[in-house]
Formats: sequence, C-alpha cells, structure tokens
Amino acid sequence: MSVKEKAKDLALSIKESEEYKNLKSAEARLSLDPMAQDLLQELRQKQQKVLLAQHTGQQIQEADIKAIEQLQAQLKLNTTLQSLHKAQVELEKLMQEVNETIARELAQ
Repeated sequence: MSVKEKAKDLALSIKESEEYKNLKSAEARLSLDPMAQDLLQELRQKQQKVLLAQHTGQQIQEADIKAIEQLQAQLKLNTTLQSLHKAQVELEKLMQEVNETIARELAQ
C-alpha cells in the first residue's frame, strides 16, 4: 500500500472519529442558528475593521475594541457556538496527536 493510500485511509479513519462527527454536527447546528451566525459575522466584520486600521497605520478606535470584547462575551454565552468551539478544540487535539505520532515514528 502506498503512502498516499495510507493517507486516504487515515483521512477516512478521522472522518469516522467521534471528534470529526461532533464537529460536523456542531457545524450543522450553527447553520440552523441565525443568531449565532449573526454574532460570528458581526465579530468578523469588527475584527477586519481593526486589522485594516492596523495595516494602514490608523489608530484603532477604543469603541471598536470594546465592541469586539462585547461580541466575544456574547459568543461565549451562545450554546451553539460553545458546542462548535468545543468540537473544534477536540478535533484539533486529535489532529495534534496524529501529527505527534507521525513525527515520533519518523524520528525513530
């Protein structure tokens, strides 16, 4: 079996993992929650505004920073987004473990 075939098998195994399934489920719940979507979109817009100001050398407005902080606090209270974040963290942890296993085996 080639390396690419084994990589495909690994990808399929990851797709079958609880971590991956939980992430897909959380993403589906997000697609059904317009309030959570609006919060994310508003936060991204505010963050982009601040990043643009930084890149163009403009002073960042205190009101923009406070708005971002308030939106982040609202995000933490939204159960849909809490579930999504938890699922993302769990999948990232799995992927990190996979990468560490590969790196460890390559080092031997």
